[in-house]
Amino acid sequence: MTKRVKVTIADFAPLKENLNNPEELALYETANGNIYDAEIEHDGYAIVDVTEEDYIELAPGEYQLMIEEWVNAGQIGELTLQTKSDPADDKALLYRSVDASGNEVQAPQSLSKQAVEMVANTWFGKKKKAEIEG
Repeated sequence: MTKRVKVTIADFAPLKENLNNPEELALYETANGNIYDAEIEHDGYAIVDVTEEDYIELAPGEYQLMIEEWVNAGQIGELTLQTKSDPADDKALLYRSVDASGNEVQAPQSLSKQAVEMVANTWFGKKKKAEIEG
């Protein structure tokens, strides 16, 4: 599945240990901080074509999924909840409410992706059998 990602490699030490080719390492360094379309594999790794001939493979902690424009997340009463990636924080999402005309009713608020995921898992995640029976 193709998704928009931002390369966010914080520590190049593991890459330096695993890559024998300085030109290959340079691809990762050049890509860092930039946004690309990537093919996300079933194991969470992202394959990014950085040039027509070259690609890099990113571990799940080396990239962030990005939503660059406001997208509708759903309705709350008469308002539409919208979200997009927070340009000031790669690990956060912005949320705002707009009315039927698209006018902003609630100013954008930033929430960490981790907090959003934890709340979603608490409310909508599937409970393990042991927890249900326990």
